[in-house]
Amino acid sequence: MEIYRSEKFNPEELALLGRAIGTVAQGTIIVGRDGRAISRYGKRAMVVGIVSTGSTIMDVRLIPLIALKDFAHKKGLPLAYVYYHSGVRVEVSGIDADEIEAILRGRSFIEAHPNDIGATVYYPNAIDDFLHEVFKHYHFKLEGKALVDCMNTPAVLFFPRMSEHFGFEAELINDMMTSYLPPKPREVFLQKLKKGGYSFGMRFRPEGIVEIYHDDETREFGSIWMLLEYMRKHL
Repeated sequence: MEIYRSEKFNPEELALLGRAIGTVAQGTIIVGRDGRAISRYGKRAMVVGIVSTGSTIMDVRLIPLIALKDFAHKKGLPLAYVYYHSGVRVEVSGIDADEIEAILRGRSFIEAHPNDIGATVYYPNAIDDFLHEVFKHYHFKLEGKALVDCMNTPAVLFFPRMSEHFGFEAELINDMMTSYLPPKPREVFLQKLKKGGYSFGMRFRPEGIVEIYHDDETREFGSIWMLLEYMRKHL
């Protein structure tokens, strides 16, 4: 669920948000971000707030949100994700958003003793471990060519490993994950998909949703596992 959006970068707000997240979670929180520099700095500010409450951070760094959701679900831990899409945004899962809002509104944060400040544990190989698990489970092969709209998200990191493993050719658009320019709109993707002789198409939206287009049908998935199960059965 999206709990924060701002057109301007405001580290003070993100630090306060982190304090509210840490107050509610009181445990280990997985934190990730997209490829923009502003997201990296925003994540740092949020993490400062989280650890000030005594909560621990598992920092997976650069990762697509849809993969982080699956990764965090398997770990059984809540997540907080900082990304840029028409402004700085923060998404959480596994944490009560209403509680975060109430804590933030009342400024009733937990203040950890200096000796109890939370730690940061770095996990830089999260996406590699995630793809390893996916490839270990799914071995089907697809034919043809797919049009993949990365929408300037880290979903570009799925390729070429995903296309090589499943045997299809992938043509990527909107694959500049560090760009602050808006990705080309959906209509451009649809026009290219219609005229290019592709077997299927995928759009990885910044909020952690993937759309798949096949045989005049469009489906949406919030999990890579659910997406691949659909692809295994229908493509």
